[in-house]
Amino acid sequence: MKFIYHKGAGSENLKIDGDGFSHLKALRLSEGKRVDVRNLKDGYSYIYEISTIDRHVATLLLIFKSLILPMEHKFELAWAVVDSSVIEKSLPSLNELGVGRLNLVYCEFSQRNIKLNLERFERILISSSQQCGRNYLMEISIFHSVDELLSYKKDIALIDFGGENLDNYKMDYMLFVGPEGGFSQSEREKITMKFALNSPYILRSNTAIVSVASRFLI
Repeated sequence: MKFIYHKGAGSENLKIDGDGFSHLKALRLSEGKRVDVRNLKDGYSYIYEISTIDRHVATLLLIFKSLILPMEHKFELAWAVVDSSVIEKSLPSLNELGVGRLNLVYCEFSQRNIKLNLERFERILISSSQQCGRNYLMEISIFHSVDELLSYKKDIALIDFGGENLDNYKMDYMLFVGPEGGFSQSEREKITMKFALNSPYILRSNTAIVSVASRFLI
């Protein structure tokens, strides 16, 4: 674990309990030791000294802070809404790879009864960032239709069968991965640009989006 998250990081004194305390114990830190705490908002690393620690709570005193050199996370993807458990399992990988923003889109073949819990997604991203050292969370936005997505951004390309080879992709379109059933005919008519993954097999939606991110970010 690279650091501990606390929304109050930056305050002179901090009380650490709950998940943060569990992480502190996992690091086997004791009174007098120092720990890196971040709020994942302002770009700073705050170094605290552990003043007291008991069975469930630790109190920390701020020693100094340092600004972490910001990394640009400009790569943006769109992903058709699939089962929320599938999205949750993929979020850490996308966050760790360096995706800047993930746009979740309800497509015609998405299950409309799927409810997306942004607070839960944020907790997953926080845990991922603590592990990988990322200092800002991947952004997540929700769009209720392809039309709504197109009102946000016009330059979009589908990841779809029969598209151009991704070797020709010049980062001038936002790539859009569809649901398990693929895109509908009307969605294909609205977004005519498309690229294809170089795989002899049919990929699951979550495999496809992680593959796309990996291709351009590693």
